[in-house]
Order: sequence, then C-alpha cells, then structure tokens
Amino acid sequence: MGSWSRDTSWRQGCLLQSETIRELELAPHLPPEKVAAVIASHDCDLAQLPDSEPFVEVVLGAFLDGAPNGNYTNCKNLRRLHVGFSATGEEVHVEIDTNRRVLIPKDAADNPRHGLSEHLPSPSHKMTAKEHGIFQRWLAARYRRSAFPDEFDRRLKEETKVAERLAKALKDSGNHIVAVFFDVDGGTENTRNGADDPYELVITLLYATDVDPDIAWRAAVEAAETIQSIFDKRCRIKTGDHDTWKWIELVDIEIVSDEALSYAQSQLLKKWQADHISLRTDPEQPMLED
Repeated sequence: MGSWSRDTSWRQGCLLQSETIRELELAPHLPPEKVAAVIASHDCDLAQLPDSEPFVEVVLGAFLDGAPNGNYTNCKNLRRLHVGFSATGEEVHVEIDTNRRVLIPKDAADNPRHGLSEHLPSPSHKMTAKEHGIFQRWLAARYRRSAFPDEFDRRLKEETKVAERLAKALKDSGNHIVAVFFDVDGGTENTRNGADDPYELVITLLYATDVDPDIAWRAAVEAAETIQSIFDKRCRIKTGDHDTWKWIELVDIEIVSDEALSYAQSQLLKKWQADHISLRTDPEQPMLED
C-alpha cells in the first residue's frame, strides 16, 4: 500500500479491522475481534501528509453484544458513547471511551506494518451520516459542555441526590429523549444561601421525531412524571395545604420535539450532562448538538 497519501481511504468514523488491531497491538490483552477502534482525527487532518500531521487519533472501545444503553446514545454521556455502524446494512453497535485514545503513526519507517498507511478500514461496518454526526458531536462535547453554578451542582448531586436519580429515570427512555435542558433561575446568576433559598429550575425534555414520534412523546411524558416525582420527594415538603421547596424548586417541565425547538431557543438553554455519575456506579445523561 506504500506511504501515506492525500487520497487515503481513511476517514473519521472508520473502524479498524481486527487484524490491524492485532498488528498494532492496540489492545494486547483482549481478543482483537472484540475491540472497536474508531478513527477520531478529522478528515482534514487525515488528508495532510505525515510531515505536517504525523499521527492519527483513534478512540478505543468494544463491540456490544446487546442493545445500546440509552444513557450512552446521542452524545448524552461525555465519557462514553454507544453508537451504531449501520451504513452497510449489517448493523452493529460499539461502546467507545474518550479516555482510551491512542495515536497511530501514518507511516512507520522502522516497521511499515506499524503505520496506518499499510492498512485499510473495515469494509463490513460503516457509519451512516447520522451516526457520524453523533460521533462528531460526542468528540466535541467535552470542550463545549454547559456550566451551571457550583452551588446548584452541589445541591443537585450531593445535597438532594437528585442527579443520580434523574440518570436512572432517563435510562430506559434515552433513545427517545435526545437532550435534557436546564434553565436555572432564568439564566441569571444568583447567590443562593441555604435550603430555604432554592434555585428555580425549568427542565426541557427534547424528544426524537425521526423514528416514531408518538412513542418518543409518550416516553418523554413518562419521564417528566418520574422527574416530577423525584423532585417532589427530594426537594418538596408538604405541611397540610402548604408546600415548601428546599434547595431546588422545580418550576416546570416542558416537553418539546426536536423539530419544534428553534436554533435560537437551543442557544439560550443549557444542556445537562450528568457525567459526574461515572465516578460512581450509575449511568449518566444528556446533550444535543448546537
């Protein structure tokens, strides 16, 4: 195959073949046919010759035996992604981990087979345009994550334990709900003091319309009911006919289709990614493209 050229067949989102994984020793302690290695470098960088861009970035993971976990689809988790390769008609799903990244030389003078130029992408499994878009957004998500007030995060995660319960509630509906947005105090930065000075929170659930909008809408309605129950139990105290909110007041839950949300609205809302859950034993949740 020779040295790297500008017309390389490698593109972002390509899968390495198991033989390539074995020869490059990317996961020496695992069966190479179980390892998913996906090209993360941008096509523009792949088109550059080795003297200006000598390496190709690859993100590693594994082929999934079963269905993908909804908490890891559609860029909802900043560290882990479940994504399909279905362009060839033979659909497979892989799990990839942003912390498992390796650099492979385009050319290797000492041993040509250790350079990616001596290998070809997998012909069996390729991403559709939609799957590739999801992969691209996931790669960029760590540099574009939303930031909420530290005190709000502390209340959501530590004081009320709501965050981990939200992730669990959204797990099964994750394929239908493509994003969760938080509007905290109407977008203004307020200093809150103590449990009796709660943040005001409006949650927007964005559901998918590309496959079955009715099922996705019902999943969003069920998720909204569960979320309301979580906040009622963790942040709301009822004394007779009087309700008192502690720490965080859930003002409203809005359900919107991905077709109805305007670009302007998406710029005003902040996406919620519960990636802190990955430090525990629970899954995480969500994000959407801008």
